[in-house]
Amino acid sequence: MRRYTLIQLDALRCIVNLGTFQAAADHLNVTQPTISLRIRELESIVGYPLLRRSGGKGELTTEGSIFYQYVERLMRTLDEMDRRTRTRDPLQGLLRLGASDTFAISCLPELLSKLETIYPNLRVELTIRDSTSLAELLNAKLLDMAFMAETPMEPHVRVHPLANCPLAWFGNTHQRESDAPITAAELVDRRLMTLPFNSPLNRIMVRWFEASNQPIPPFSICNSLAMVLRLTNASLAWSILPVCFALSNETSILPAPIKVTPDLPTLRLCSAHLIEGPADTLAPVVDLLKEIILHKPGLIPLK
Repeated sequence: MRRYTLIQLDALRCIVNLGTFQAAADHLNVTQPTISLRIRELESIVGYPLLRRSGGKGELTTEGSIFYQYVERLMRTLDEMDRRTRTRDPLQGLLRLGASDTFAISCLPELLSKLETIYPNLRVELTIRDSTSLAELLNAKLLDMAFMAETPMEPHVRVHPLANCPLAWFGNTHQRESDAPITAAELVDRRLMTLPFNSPLNRIMVRWFEASNQPIPPFSICNSLAMVLRLTNASLAWSILPVCFALSNETSILPAPIKVTPDLPTLRLCSAHLIEGPADTLAPVVDLLKEIILHKPGLIPLK
């Protein structure tokens, strides 16, 4: 790999941004010959001219323009890295954000919109996984923050309870004559679908059948709650889903929740983030999400 130096790349960026070699030298607090030397060294490494010189000015050549796109991208990343590591504030650079499908479908678009407005320099690296996988990533320090079903965490992760999320069975009941609550025995021959085995919704489905003293029937697995939602809405599957999807989801409105016996438990939702230093730098994001939850039908905010 070619050995560029940061001072060479920074000299090129300053010339492009400020227009002249002298202006770049003044900005970097060096002499104009020093700037010229750095550009000559850089062009020697690259193997072709990057700038056209004219009266102390420097304009990018055609090949220089292509090279400079990478320089600008690299320098922005380095600036972001310096700001992020110096302030230890993930809202000043890259935020590695995780979300379960429940949060992603119900709250994430509104949250990202607010973050973009309030923190224009923030970049979000988004991971959508089941809550168990998100907990593993947080515990391994591979995420800064996640919104998910409550899951055991390591001591270096701070958890904020956010809301209770009522659950219900959803499916096609058009041919059913009785209005009595549906029992587990009635669902044995239905096409059942849920998330993978380590997800909260999968465990809840299994425990619901166990609580009914009913053998657990075979059911289909899908790793996308959004797809389970669409298939259930199209009467192609029965599933346990958050009630909030039936009340406020914009893309695929579900029919009314189905009454069942025994009752389903409530899913407890939380935010969890790494503890970095004495200040809770991600508390403003938690507060934003709490405000969004207040206006989401089907979610019960926790104090």
